Amino acid sequence: MKKLMLVVLAGLLVMPLAVGCQKKETVTSQDETYRALKSAFVGDHVYFDFDRYDIRPDGAAIIQAKAAFMTQYPSVRAEIQGHCDERGTEVYNMALGDRRAKSAYNYITSLGVSGARLSTVSYGEERPLDPAHNEAAWARNRRAQFVVVAE
Repeated sequence: MKKLMLVVLAGLLVMPLAVGCQKKETVTSQDETYRALKSAFVGDHVYFDFDRYDIRPDGAAIIQAKAAFMTQYPSVRAEIQGHCDERGTEVYNMALGDRRAKSAYNYITSLGVSGARLSTVSYGEERPLDPAHNEAAWARNRRAQFVVVAE
């Protein structure tokens, strides 16, 4: 009987340690999952046609994935940045970048993400992804980009 009590007591002492280790692994895997999803969230951009700000089908799929990420992680706040290629005047591109950011904002909020968790800004042609001066570079630079500003 005394041995049984010792085994039970030892089990009660070891169990919290085992549970603690198990929780730690879960948190680590959640952190890794979060980092991977966050990387896709900020790395996948919504691209636009020349002189347009409407969301294309490929952009809609990207925004839907971003909405799913924000739904899964309700503490995340994001800034939507509108960008243009170098063609057009600076004033025109700032306005077009603003329309692109707001278009992405309108779409993601239509999917249920609270507008209070989002902000928009236009950078016009100021922050190109590709500095080249050709159609391929211009196509990469016409985008809405999501940046996590709070976690």
